[in-house]
Amino acid sequence: MRSVRVLGVDPGLTATGYGIVEADGDQFSSVVAGTVRPPAKAPLPDRLGAIHVHLMELIETFDPRVVAVEEVYLARNAPSAMLTAQVLGVVKLTARGCDLRAYAPREIKKWVCGTGAAPKEQMIGMMAHLLRLDELPGDHAADALAVALCAIMDGRP
Repeated sequence: MRSVRVLGVDPGLTATGYGIVEADGDQFSSVVAGTVRPPAKAPLPDRLGAIHVHLMELIETFDPRVVAVEEVYLARNAPSAMLTAQVLGVVKLTARGCDLRAYAPREIKKWVCGTGAAPKEQMIGMMAHLLRLDELPGDHAADALAVALCAIMDGRP
């Protein structure tokens, strides 16, 4: 596998996690990770715009070849899923010019942990192990790193 850099995104209106993972052969490293938290009381277009601007800055600064995003999980809260779907649209628009990949939550868990039913604690532990991190920068960022790692392990970059 050649060297590749992937931006992973865990979309959410109140908290969008991001993480860039670089792979060189079978060695993985975290380049940057964090969470975008738009002002909660701002109008929806401003919140979506804040997410877009932050992701564009990451793409311009770190130049990933691939953008990988976690797909929306409908679950029981349709209104929340609809807002998350709008963030997903912003992520996909922002990824113009990059190879865009989308993964279901169970698929990400399967790639990273070997089972789609892995609990959150196992995912966090595997991320820390695979990326050789003492500490992960929050749940949303850890999820974003997992999405990026999934795209690398998928073998297509």
